[in-house]
Amino acid sequence: MTATPHAGRTRPPAVEVSVPDRAALAAADHSERSSMLDTYVRQELGRLLGIPPQSVDTTGRPMSSLGIGSIAGLELQHRMEAALQVELNLQMLLLANSAAELVDCLAGQLGGAHTAPWSDSGVMA
Repeated sequence: MTATPHAGRTRPPAVEVSVPDRAALAAADHSERSSMLDTYVRQELGRLLGIPPQSVDTTGRPMSSLGIGSIAGLELQHRMEAALQVELNLQMLLLANSAAELVDCLAGQLGGAHTAPWSDSGVMA
């Protein structure tokens, strides 16, 4: 008899990720855009971490303490770049003080005017 890798463990339910419409993001004011992106970022993090999106702490913990290391960060970067058609700096993503900081960066990039608060080094400008 061969053992399966997940024998005896229940797999967490898959988290559905809804990508916000890019035109709606561009048309929204900063507050509404941030809210839409917060929901999206929570869903992506929940999917990666195997937890419900509403359980993701977006304000009080650095990305690394959420469990986002280099491999998960790279996956998150690629998924967000493809879904939102933006460029994300992996170093910025991994060093972000919170997921809310990532949301602010995305809200700036996806607004009417390009106002991303990140320098080329990935550090808040």
